[in-house]
Amino acid sequence: MEPLINCFDFQGKQVVSLIGSGGKTSLMWYLADCYRNQSVLVSTTTKIGCPVDRPHDYFYSSNFSNLGCDGQGITLAGRVCEGGYKLKSLPLPVFEELLPHFDKAFLEADGSKQLPLKGWETFEPVVLPKTTVTIGLIPISAVGKNIDQMTVHRLALFLRATGAIQGEKVKEETLAEIIASPTGLWKKSHGQRILCINQVQTIEQLKQAKKVLALLPQMLLKRLSKVIACNVQTKEGIVLWEKLNN
Repeated sequence: MEPLINCFDFQGKQVVSLIGSGGKTSLMWYLADCYRNQSVLVSTTTKIGCPVDRPHDYFYSSNFSNLGCDGQGITLAGRVCEGGYKLKSLPLPVFEELLPHFDKAFLEADGSKQLPLKGWETFEPVVLPKTTVTIGLIPISAVGKNIDQMTVHRLALFLRATGAIQGEKVKEETLAEIIASPTGLWKKSHGQRILCINQVQTIEQLKQAKKVLALLPQMLLKRLSKVIACNVQTKEGIVLWEKLNN
């Protein structure tokens, strides 16, 4: 594997929305840090834990009139809620106005209650129309876990989308089904679509990631820009598949 940032190589202005489960927040901050010599926004369209220990340069939580005026560095923005432990989305008109002021915006646009997998309600994920790249994350470490409420957020919706049976083990086929389902990972995505199969630590898990890729239908691959196997924690990755003339 190579440095993870090489697998993305975002050029020019980008609005990047992260969806799915198993590493969204860590990947968002990693990418933001890689581009911190530009003007970078980190925020959410749903809710995230209040990241006081993350390496941001500016923080806006109430008065957003000067948001986007600070220049180079990472700006964290969101409305404080739930006793100060979480940040929630800015008003959508604020997003519309401020996004052009940043070179890169990284937005956590989904929630999974810190569980490895999830099913999606009709209002999820919350991907802004101005999104230029949607990154969908799925953890390969979910393979072998039981399909139950300890593993899957919104279990009933997950079962409906995949045809899986509660109590069975997660297989590579299960991950391929939730990635490809019309009510699954990509249903509200915008812009280029990058699939990240995360938490790849071993040669066996890399083989499993490649098997998931092989199981994806061609109709879905036509909608994707690339598929990356990665480990966000070690900041390594490899491009398994990329659309030609992307």
